[in-house]
Amino acid sequence: MVTMENLGGHPREAPEGTHSTKRRLICAPRVEGGTFPDPKRVFSVSHLEETLKIQDIRDALAEAGVEIYRSEAGQLQIAERVRLHIMDSGVRVVLNGELVVQFTARTQRSDAPSAHAEELFRRVREEIGAQAGSRGYEESRAEIVEVKDPVNESRVLDVWHEVTYRKPLAGVNDAVAEVRWALDLEKYVRP
Repeated sequence: MVTMENLGGHPREAPEGTHSTKRRLICAPRVEGGTFPDPKRVFSVSHLEETLKIQDIRDALAEAGVEIYRSEAGQLQIAERVRLHIMDSGVRVVLNGELVVQFTARTQRSDAPSAHAEELFRRVREEIGAQAGSRGYEESRAEIVEVKDPVNESRVLDVWHEVTYRKPLAGVNDAVAEVRWALDLEKYVRP
């Protein structure tokens, strides 16, 4: 089993998502005092949330020609087109106490079977983290994702090393600009 202690996080099983063929290990960054953030922390309604609704953001993105893949309470998952298919781009707009754009970049173990997890995370951080950092994004988490065969869940097809970056924003116009930038960014890093 991969240990993530030297990556600044502590591995734990993530809650089951909508896709049953993935198993995630989350590396949560430590906050001050060496404790881990509470993933179930409830935010009070902020002034931003009182004046801005997720539908306002959705409308502005649609007006700018950005497609929505899926919408959940307080979150828009942005779509990208691959030929005729609409797919999840890994870019999100989140309104939960603050307005945030976040995206996930990754490497695949199948591209470098002998590389250690630390090396694969380092590649993502070097290639994508530098670009994201120059725009004001910060790393929010690193995950190891096992992509499993949908027919036989005991068979792992690949292992992804994902790093998620986030940027708090002041308004809807900023969200449209950052979503466009994140969509144009190549989020798949080859080792």
